[in-house]
Amino acid sequence: MTKPLEKDHQFLTRTISSLTDQVDLFETFQDLSLKIISQFDLNAIFSTFSGIVKEVVSYQSITIYLFHEDGKRFSRAYPLERATQNRREDLPDTGIIHWVMDQGRWTVITDFLDQKATAITSILPIKSPRQAVGFLVMTTDVDPSLYNQKLTSILNFLASQTAIAIENQSLVARINNSNAYLTNMLESISNGIMAVNMKGEVTLINKNVTAILGIKIKKIISLHYQSFLKGNLRQEMDQLFAGILDKGFVMESMVHHSPFKGIHIMIGITASLLIDKNRNTIGIIFIFRDMSASREIERLTRLDEMKSEFVSNVSHELRTPLSIIKAYSEALLTQVKPQDHDTREQFLSVIDSETDRLSTIVSNLLDLSRIEAGKFRLDYSVFSLKDLVNSVISVFKAKPSNIDILTDFHENLPEIEADLEKIREVLINLIANSVKFSPMGGTVSITVEHQEGFVSCSVSDTGIGIPKDKIKHIFKKFYRVDNSDIAEIPGTGLGLSIVKHILDAHRGRIAVDSVLGEGSVFTFFLPISRS
Repeated sequence: MTKPLEKDHQFLTRTISSLTDQVDLFETFQDLSLKIISQFDLNAIFSTFSGIVKEVVSYQSITIYLFHEDGKRFSRAYPLERATQNRREDLPDTGIIHWVMDQGRWTVITDFLDQKATAITSILPIKSPRQAVGFLVMTTDVDPSLYNQKLTSILNFLASQTAIAIENQSLVARINNSNAYLTNMLESISNGIMAVNMKGEVTLINKNVTAILGIKIKKIISLHYQSFLKGNLRQEMDQLFAGILDKGFVMESMVHHSPFKGIHIMIGITASLLIDKNRNTIGIIFIFRDMSASREIERLTRLDEMKSEFVSNVSHELRTPLSIIKAYSEALLTQVKPQDHDTREQFLSVIDSETDRLSTIVSNLLDLSRIEAGKFRLDYSVFSLKDLVNSVISVFKAKPSNIDILTDFHENLPEIEADLEKIREVLINLIANSVKFSPMGGTVSITVEHQEGFVSCSVSDTGIGIPKDKIKHIFKKFYRVDNSDIAEIPGTGLGLSIVKHILDAHRGRIAVDSVLGEGSVFTFFLPISRS
């Protein structure tokens, strides 16, 4: 073999060997990533992570710390049982820790030339593409050969996948909590609620349905409603099912029913379509009410139409974020590759936003439930309304909305005695409405003044305004102005009702001035002193 050919052969051999090593490393990364991100329990994530690290580095000890929400403070997360090892005073200096986090890679902080050293301490940042989640402190034997480029790449990759797994676990926990809230909310409603799909098969039901209708079957989900409803009730349900699919609007009916032997009651039934985010009909929700008591009949006569609309709106409002959360979660688990950090960050951001939206809806419903149950209480304290306004608008300014928020605080504003968190809720509702109903490039102005015995706060906008004949209705529960301009704007019609109740409880008041097409001004007045 000639020398040039021999050199080419050697070069190709080295290249093939290098590529083989890279392919092996890539396959190793894939296997390790799958082991970590497939976990949704925090302790399981830590255990898997530490176990894999043990396989590649024969460490003496490791400790995992997670950052708090401020991104500066941190606390020990794993292992919790060995409280005597790696105590806070044994940790490297906080400045060194944050410097290593900024570097974003596995870093040895023990001097190899220190002959007194009995172990090597290193820090491995646990960072996702979105944020720093925590870090791992590891001690190993004094062996400089351990610390090589290949091992560094593997550990950095493991840490990044662990960070993503921790974020996924947090989101899953939030989704589970939201589902628990929804379940508790459904079970707390005194009426019976049953949802069916387009085939008539039950997809959701609360316990009050079985009590009102006298259903004895325990497992109803996935059964067709005709399999457990009999007589007049079944016939009425058939008519409602066919009628609402044909006409498309809310339908109501009354039927005599005997849930148990010797008991005869009048049941009111309301049927509403279930609509997904694409405005496609996916099922029907039925509300069952025991109409026996005359007081219930009188109350429902006044509120039935409003509640039917509310059920339809809330069903849509709840289903929209839940559908989006489910779709993006499934995509993360089945379609998005672990290495595609940009897509993962985008999907997680959408899930986070929709979870916040879901939390707001549930919070409003819980507030309304407390109000109607008579469990609404005020926790008085003395505070500055000016400081509270600045705190609230800082949250809105941090979110991109293309709306300018301006403030005007008069001099020498006194402090007030009120429930700080309840007044914060008033401000959030009023400012959120102004931002929501203002066009791109609009302005929201907030003015705080001192009047005799009172402090007033005005929230004005350059939005679409409210018709004069509708202003008297806007503080009613579930009420939304019937206007094509706001049909696509999400909302349940609860916010202003809650605002008015909070102000009434403080012996304050609220006034509205609005010009259609120009904007609205909401002004509330609070007494300076509780007395």
